[in-house]
Amino acid sequence: MIAILKDDMIQDFQQGSEKAFQMVFDHYYRRLVGFVSKLTDNEQEAQDISLRTFQTLFKRCQLFNSENNIRAFLYVSARNNSLNYLKAKKRLDRKKKTLFEKLSNDTRVCYAYSITEDVVEIIQAAIEALPPESKRVFKMLYYEDLKPSEIAEILQISVNTVYNHKSLAIKKLRLLLAENSVALAWLVQVAIFCR
Repeated sequence: MIAILKDDMIQDFQQGSEKAFQMVFDHYYRRLVGFVSKLTDNEQEAQDISLRTFQTLFKRCQLFNSENNIRAFLYVSARNNSLNYLKAKKRLDRKKKTLFEKLSNDTRVCYAYSITEDVVEIIQAAIEALPPESKRVFKMLYYEDLKPSEIAEILQISVNTVYNHKSLAIKKLRLLLAENSVALAWLVQVAIFCR
């Protein structure tokens, strides 16, 4: 593969030069998205994983002394993040299947879970109104069924920060959903479920 960074640009990259970052990003982003997309079979997730991989690369820029190291880091990290996504998706699919089996066996529970569309919309709007980082952590906990330690690794933050974002999200959702008892019941269940 043709090197795009000369030795002086590698030094600039290590020192946090935006120009060097932009060159690396412009050269590798589409390639990385294509690679991740083949692994995950999900274009949107491929873009998200690729962007998170670049964020991690840029945070650790001083560690890379060659373009080969940069390229290897991008592809290995993207592969690992893709595998984490696929594992989480598999767990979520299993949980959905289990929940469906439970619901189909108990008509009372089926009725209780047949939340009206307007309540679902209220819940989704409340989640979207969360602060960006708290929303992201909440969705990773609840929708992707990731463990706090997995989220911390993916987002390159401490586990304690994950718990702080989760706590903030639940407090904010409690306020946003205060006037709807069905939505609050859902939130209580989620708070217990996402431990």
